[in-house]
Amino acid sequence: MSGKTLHECTVCGGRVIPERRNYRDAESGLPNVVLQGVEVADCPTCGNSDVYIPRMAKIHRAIAQALVNSPARLTGGQLRFLRKRLGLSGDELGRYLHTEKTKISKWETGEDRIGPATDRLVRLLATALDSELRPQVAIVADHLQKISDQSGKDWELHMDVASLQTTFLSVPKAA
Repeated sequence: MSGKTLHECTVCGGRVIPERRNYRDAESGLPNVVLQGVEVADCPTCGNSDVYIPRMAKIHRAIAQALVNSPARLTGGQLRFLRKRLGLSGDELGRYLHTEKTKISKWETGEDRIGPATDRLVRLLATALDSELRPQVAIVADHLQKISDQSGKDWELHMDVASLQTTFLSVPKAA
């Protein structure tokens, strides 16, 4: 779809012209993921915004790859994203980590902090169990010692949807 092609709004059928811009991908469950170069069509008639995200499976793989190599401690949402990518229930992940599913839930909701050892184990587990990420186990293992104790909430993951290149950017602290 090119930037000058007319499309129909999915709500009212009005004519819209999509434009490429950055898009905060809240649908992934990760509020700090910004997809760059996504086509968005804003309808002037009804105010609806249609978002066209190509190659979602590849984008999710690239997000998972970036998360296991994140410079900061995993957030609960990031843990949930990795767990769901692996197709594991909270109970199944709990068995891998020798903990109760209620503890997994508390980590995922942010009620409890994910400890440094669990963070590193989750990254290795996610890499080892994901057939697409498995070849990078050694790279992730080498990265573990570089992870800061800073919260992943202090970082945004930016991804170019065309190249799938990812970059973590520090989020400025609110005054």
